Amino acid sequence: MKRYYCSLILLLCFLNSYSQKGDSASPYPYSRLSAVEFNEVNIDDDFWNKRIQTVQEVTIPFLLDMAEKQGKIDNFRIVAGKKSGKLSIFNAPDSEIYKLIEAAGYSFAYRKNEALEQRIDSIIEDIAAAQSPTGYLHTQYMLTFDHPAAPSPEMRQIKRFGFGIENQWNSVNSKWPFAYNQLYCAGHLMEAGVAYYRGTGKDRLLKVAIKLSDLICAIFTDEKIKRHADHPEVEIGLMKVYEITGDKKYLDTANKLCRYVSCSRPVDINREENSKPLHEQRKAFGHCVETTYMYTGTTDVCRATGAKDLIMAVNSLWEDVVGTKMYIHGGIGNGAHDEQHGNSCDLPILPTYSECCSNIAQGQWNYRLGLFYGKTQYADLVELEMYNSALSGISLDGKSYFYTNKINIGKEKRKSAHSGVRQSYLFCCPSKLPGFITGIGRWVYAKDDNALYVNQFVGSSVSTMISGRRVSLKQKSAFPWDGNVSFTWDSSATVALNIRVPQWVNKDVHIASSCYYYGRNRGAFSVKVNGKEIKHLSDKDGYLSLNRRWKKGDRVEVVFDMPVRRVYTGSEIKANAGKVALMRGPVLYCLEGVDNEFDLEEMQLPASSNIKKSYDPVILGGTNVLTGNGQVQSKNVSFKAVPYYLWQNRGISAMAMLLNEQSGVSKEEQPDYENMETNR
Repeated sequence: MKRYYCSLILLLCFLNSYSQKGDSASPYPYSRLSAVEFNEVNIDDDFWNKRIQTVQEVTIPFLLDMAEKQGKIDNFRIVAGKKSGKLSIFNAPDSEIYKLIEAAGYSFAYRKNEALEQRIDSIIEDIAAAQSPTGYLHTQYMLTFDHPAAPSPEMRQIKRFGFGIENQWNSVNSKWPFAYNQLYCAGHLMEAGVAYYRGTGKDRLLKVAIKLSDLICAIFTDEKIKRHADHPEVEIGLMKVYEITGDKKYLDTANKLCRYVSCSRPVDINREENSKPLHEQRKAFGHCVETTYMYTGTTDVCRATGAKDLIMAVNSLWEDVVGTKMYIHGGIGNGAHDEQHGNSCDLPILPTYSECCSNIAQGQWNYRLGLFYGKTQYADLVELEMYNSALSGISLDGKSYFYTNKINIGKEKRKSAHSGVRQSYLFCCPSKLPGFITGIGRWVYAKDDNALYVNQFVGSSVSTMISGRRVSLKQKSAFPWDGNVSFTWDSSATVALNIRVPQWVNKDVHIASSCYYYGRNRGAFSVKVNGKEIKHLSDKDGYLSLNRRWKKGDRVEVVFDMPVRRVYTGSEIKANAGKVALMRGPVLYCLEGVDNEFDLEEMQLPASSNIKKSYDPVILGGTNVLTGNGQVQSKNVSFKAVPYYLWQNRGISAMAMLLNEQSGVSKEEQPDYENMETNR
């Protein structure tokens, strides 16, 4: 505890030392809500505790060991002159180390881990030692070919991505992807520096990130920005550095990069649209991770500047993605070549791309939109990712990972990363997933000058400043299995407590503006304050609003019904015709072949079938399941469905989330997963 307060004092002193550089007390004056940062939240939740613990104790060390074996950490030591040997060349390997450090920083707000912290501190020293005196840092572009550590110029990766000092910041669209991913790695370094600082109070990596940020602000003139091409991410990173320092040069550079740096690739479907400056774009085209990263950074710029042209673009792009290009589980990418968005309403089931990074980025983007607008529709989408297509990416033991997150898939031809197989490897998704889990506290709360907002129902305690006074609250949650939530005040306060009512409780639409909707089986909710039921509650943009003077010990109890609900698709999505998905609370369910001895694609689930929830203590270490009856070739069969995020933890078998409700539904042809390529 003493160490925690020392870190907090250091953080406050650091923030104060930089705050004089900004003109506003808030870095986001146009944002309706402000963030409650992860280091103001302590997670204590039956569902998330074990997942965060597994990531901290197993996943991060496991992936760091893999990075050591592959030479990705040695690259920093070699560039720093600490070690001899050859550089290991991969696509953007530095970013993977930064993302693991970011995840570790988040995890230390949950629980201290001295061994992991010491290991990370040592790696940070290697990173800092590798940084150029100018501030530049990307291990693939810091040596020359006559250096003993340099790779052969004939290496495939070198021919594709380039090498050497002469190619620093030398990426242009006409040579894509040559010299690519430099700004991408820089952005992840910035995010890691801020997260590790907030999680530990240590600023060594933050100073490295600020030095690199200063270089980027100096190098990237308006002219250079408009001719540069790269994978987005630096925009997010610069906005994080701006949050910490208050220095508007980082905001100004992020603003220009968001607008003009090209992430349109020669292979993209609709370059006419996605090669426009972002503030002129209205339809989402391009690589699903690149675009969603860009939209995330741009939303932060909107929150900081109120730029109307960017706001119009972001709103239009959100409507296009959510309304016409998003799958039922929140994933994006329809299996078009080179991992990009397809055309509107073209969402075939089997080829779905739905990469872990893009699903998590959907959560990041919608979290920021929720802060910007203060509306629950964005938190609803964050919740969908949390318990479904983002969480599905990591195995229960924390050691194997999806690249794509399928909706329906057969058992055959399941070999590649694109075919729904969990694998142990280190690339973009395995290094992104740990921070999604350990950083879950980022998404739980928000605030304004008069209220504390509850966006996600995760057991936790929160302590934050509202209008100059400290507000402390403890949440206890039975999510995602039951809708019982309680809030106990640890301080006296005169503020509103605004609690999100999830879409799945009593609304007809699955996600606002999407083409997915629920069947009739609505639920209800009830609210008690200090044991007394509250009948008339004000509704503020989807939040229940309880505004009063709270005393320490006051208790609010909310019960959300969790009926099993059928999720349907509008007629505009042809591939889903006659199909239905099963959802209870925030969790989508699927059938796996290991539990059901019949052809999943052949089963029909009549609209009249009764679906029951029960707890199975054996399956997957114990979990809630759904059971019911269907028909296969006119014969009655009993089925068992498990939470979607748990699929493929028991070996490879067929899986189906979308089930045939109507007879005679046509089958899709299985894609050629073997010849699909990861293109980043």
